[in-house]
Amino acid sequence: MTAINQYHDYVYTTPWGKLFYELLWAQLESTLPENARILDYGSGFGKTAHHLAQNYELVAYEPDQEMLQQAETGFTQLGRNERSRLETQQFDVILLHNVLEYVPNPAALIADLQQHLTAGGFFSIVKHNALGHVFASAVLNDDPARALTEYEGAAMRSQSFGAMNLYSLNELTNWLAPQQHISRTYGLRTVFGLSANNDIKGTTAWHDAMFTLEQKLAVDPQAQAVAFFQHVITAD
Repeated sequence: MTAINQYHDYVYTTPWGKLFYELLWAQLESTLPENARILDYGSGFGKTAHHLAQNYELVAYEPDQEMLQQAETGFTQLGRNERSRLETQQFDVILLHNVLEYVPNPAALIADLQQHLTAGGFFSIVKHNALGHVFASAVLNDDPARALTEYEGAAMRSQSFGAMNLYSLNELTNWLAPQQHISRTYGLRTVFGLSANNDIKGTTAWHDAMFTLEQKLAVDPQAQAVAFFQHVITAD
């Protein structure tokens, strides 16, 4: 099984994959204006694009051909060779979910995409959080040695996508300026990924209680600092 196929399995078949998207969508949809035109940049398998396309005009861009072969439908999907079709388009919301860690120049990408935001438009950015990775290595993976090296600044890798260039909220603030700033921040996957007891994660009781807990932790600044992901909403 390829790394992309393993990631597809995580997204579509695991209880924790389901919970991640339910929490993300709840956070995102509370911010979306009515009749928003949305660009999902780096849309992966199109799971979020498909979900949002039920109620919004959605354009998705994904350069990875292997992911495109397994992508959902029901929206305008662009591949690597079709990126030029974005050049004259404007969007009310641009999604960058787990994207900036894997591009060579995040600041340049943000500057380019800012030109495609309408007046009052904003980004939804999901980013890996370094301290959340440290907690996961130490607790979920029972690997404090690895956690220590990560805490001290060692490079981190994604099982599915390879080397990651993690960045801080301060760095993101600098990349967004002066056109945009961080309006609000949520934690995402704060605690539900720390337990290795996967059997309990398939129960309704676990899911419902964990969803409620994660929603509360998502807006707690102390919890946000140790969440595996942080979800950022910007404003102009």
